[in-house]
Amino acid sequence: MRRTFTKAAVSVVFILLFAGWGSVGHKIINGNIAVCCPPSMNLPATWSPFLISHASDADNRKGTDPTESPRHFIDIDAYPEFVANGYINQSYNANVTLHGSSWVIKQGTVPWAIILWEDSLKRAFQQGNWNMAMQLSADLGHYVGDGHQPLHCTQNYDGQMTNQSGVHSRYETDLVKQYQNLIVYTNDKASYVSDISNYVFDFIYLSNKDLDTVLYADSVAHAVAGATTGTVYLQKFWDLCGYQIIQLMKTASKSTADLIYTAWIDAGSPDPNGTSPVELTSFTTNTSIGKVTLSWRTATEINNRGFEIQRTTDNNNWIVIAFKNGNGTTTNPNNYSFTDNISDLNVNKLSYRLRQVDFNGQSQYSPVVLVDNIIPVNYGVSQNFPNPFNPSTIIKYQIPQNSLVSLKVYNSLGQEVATLVNGMVNAGSYEVQLNSSNLSSGVYYYVIKAGENFVQTKKMILMK
Repeated sequence: MRRTFTKAAVSVVFILLFAGWGSVGHKIINGNIAVCCPPSMNLPATWSPFLISHASDADNRKGTDPTESPRHFIDIDAYPEFVANGYINQSYNANVTLHGSSWVIKQGTVPWAIILWEDSLKRAFQQGNWNMAMQLSADLGHYVGDGHQPLHCTQNYDGQMTNQSGVHSRYETDLVKQYQNLIVYTNDKASYVSDISNYVFDFIYLSNKDLDTVLYADSVAHAVAGATTGTVYLQKFWDLCGYQIIQLMKTASKSTADLIYTAWIDAGSPDPNGTSPVELTSFTTNTSIGKVTLSWRTATEINNRGFEIQRTTDNNNWIVIAFKNGNGTTTNPNNYSFTDNISDLNVNKLSYRLRQVDFNGQSQYSPVVLVDNIIPVNYGVSQNFPNPFNPSTIIKYQIPQNSLVSLKVYNSLGQEVATLVNGMVNAGSYEVQLNSSNLSSGVYYYVIKAGENFVQTKKMILMK
């Protein structure tokens, strides 16, 4: 079974066998990140040395943190939908709904770790916590590096499925250590990433495609040398995939810099040597039916024109929903609040942030607050997406109070083919996934019944 070991050996095996590019490789990747960041970021001189010296912190945590190891890989080809279509649903929760939490974790979570770390880095920038930002950047470089390692993006992670056991460490450790002096590259400056999730999953998919080159090079080098050790074997292995390794590391450094730069831009482009014109001491939310009330408090304000209130439903596209005037310059605490009417939104979570604006036009962002306990105004069910679909689709529904809910799928003959929900459900907004693996192409209908008299039917099309 994948990555299952005896209890006594587990921490040692995880650290040695699945250490990404090995300590040497990760130092190379992290050492080429800061040079990609534009001068406008004004990064401290300590930034690059810190990223290098802490390049393997994430690996070192594996022995003490049981949640760490899955963040370093994803067996992307274990997902049936990837094998069928070349991609998977990018939502972690959707995959948990479809496959189960333990299965998803077992296959690895590196893309979602990268997305989470980038968001945490943005918050560290927003809070002016530069020490935390450096640590998160070092970890981000490690996870992105792992996401660019082909053997970290496949079930055949150690060649055990192709009679090439041990190729993992031969590729990322032996080869990199032997030829580290040849791994030299330069990069373009970092660029802004508009869609973090797509960006991350794209390089995961490409890494999986690079697997064939690794396995081919190993098999040829083995045939030439008659062994999988020694100078002859390593030289042939490097001849066949040394260029690939350099390009993967180069791309990993640039990708990490892109994500750091994006987090910095989204945080309001803070200056590590500057001072905050507004000291925000709290920013909280409170929900009621159809409403979210935002409350925040400042300790001091300097030249503060006010606060732009922004909202997103997908953590990517922010819209401005209101503006609250500030108090100019004051050393007195001030309380602010705003109530957002969300009765027309059919969502199960929202995020808010404040963009504080000075009279001179400069601005900074607050930390993001997540609202995931939204209470809808009415019962409702959305059209499934995608539609037509294959092999799976998402159905969203909402209930304003605790209710008995039934959500079933019928074929064109009126025969029940699936039960998605059947039981008591707390008030809120939800989504469920329909897997069509046992269904044939055609027209289907899903019917939701909730509360005393809410019934609604919608049509969907399965095209295989």
